[in-house]
Amino acid sequence: MTTEELKSYLNQVYRLHSRLRREQGKLADIRSAVEYRSPAFDGSGGHGGSDKVGVAVANIMEREQRVSDLSAAYTEKYKEVERVIGGLGDDTLEEVLELRYLRFLKWDEIAVRMSYTERRVLQLHGRALKKISLDFT
Repeated sequence: MTTEELKSYLNQVYRLHSRLRREQGKLADIRSAVEYRSPAFDGSGGHGGSDKVGVAVANIMEREQRVSDLSAAYTEKYKEVERVIGGLGDDTLEEVLELRYLRFLKWDEIAVRMSYTERRVLQLHGRALKKISLDFT
């Protein structure tokens, strides 16, 4: 596995996390719109209002299922990547990868957190990736 492939693999947690957050936001938007209930929406202002409520409920249920599915996928991938990182056998290398790929911190934030220079953090990151790629081969 190349370094780029390994980074892409580790970044799957971030991508799933981002998708999950977006879906949760969409669900909140739909719920908010339904809770507002304009007169036309609830049926008191025109014909077919009950159909609109039914469609809205169906949309909410569909979105809730998407959120549930994404949450399960995120949790599974998080555990998988956590196991890979935890298998390094070096606390410092594990911490760098955990902060980057499971907590989504930027390099400068990791450096501050670990009391290293950003350059040192990048060196440790490179060592960690090499060590993992050896385990994958």
